[in-house]
Amino acid sequence: MLKNTIEATEIKNSAELLKTVESLKNDGYRYATMICLKANDGHDLIYIFDKDSKLKNLRYFVKPGEKPKSVSGIYLCALLIENEYQDLFGLTFEGLAIDYKGHLYLTPNSPKAPLA
Repeated sequence: MLKNTIEATEIKNSAELLKTVESLKNDGYRYATMICLKANDGHDLIYIFDKDSKLKNLRYFVKPGEKPKSVSGIYLCALLIENEYQDLFGLTFEGLAIDYKGHLYLTPNSPKAPLA
């Protein structure tokens, strides 16, 4: 039977997140994606990086009402998944390179986030 767990380095705050992501980029890691899971009245953000077919994961718990920092200033491609999670989970990422403000997928007549 498979366990539903992801091994990840725990990140304590936004400053540590940005510092760690910047370090991974400098070490040659590619930003693969991010996963968002509802957890304990907040959300777990799991950032996934790849280098030479080896994955490295970072886990950051977002408290209710917290606005996590965007990593799109380090990896521009992150702006898509961060905007998606604004649409789906109602999160607000600070410092997004391009912020669709909850309308990446949703039109003005769409149901309001959180949808997931």
